[in-house]
Amino acid sequence: MAQPGVVVVFSSRCGATETIAHAAAVGVVNARALPRLRRLADDGLPAQADCADTFRRMRKEYVPPTEKDLAGSPALIIVPTAGMTPASDAWQSFIALLDRLVSAGTLTGKIAAVIDTGNSQTVASFSSALAARGFALITAEGSDARAHGRAVGAAIMRSVGQPTR
Repeated sequence: MAQPGVVVVFSSRCGATETIAHAAAVGVVNARALPRLRRLADDGLPAQADCADTFRRMRKEYVPPTEKDLAGSPALIIVPTAGMTPASDAWQSFIALLDRLVSAGTLTGKIAAVIDTGNSQTVASFSSALAARGFALITAEGSDARAHGRAVGAAIMRSVGQPTR
């Protein structure tokens, strides 16, 4: 049986949120699941001068999340930049994608988590958005992205009857 996958979606322009997304992905691997990192498409505006190299690298290394990614994975982890909401420009097309998948019944039974990147209001707004779309939420105390990723990975491994570490 193939390893179940967890789609880890993040937005990042300078790399700080990318680092947190990587920590969540390591937690997913610790639970013996397979993370797929996806960076939201950006508006193409230049990043801050001191972030330009990181911004260009991320644009090359990551693809945006797709319908196929989300439909084929039992779990989703969201890593939003602190201060963002589901209505933020960076997240609007992703939330619209989720809405299309909800309408098609593709997200039924899936789990999700929102990783804390330093703003409890951000976590609350994205958690509410995911819960409203039918996701079963895996919550965590504190901001340990690796532990939160491991909890998501362990939950999907249990759901498919595979052992975790």
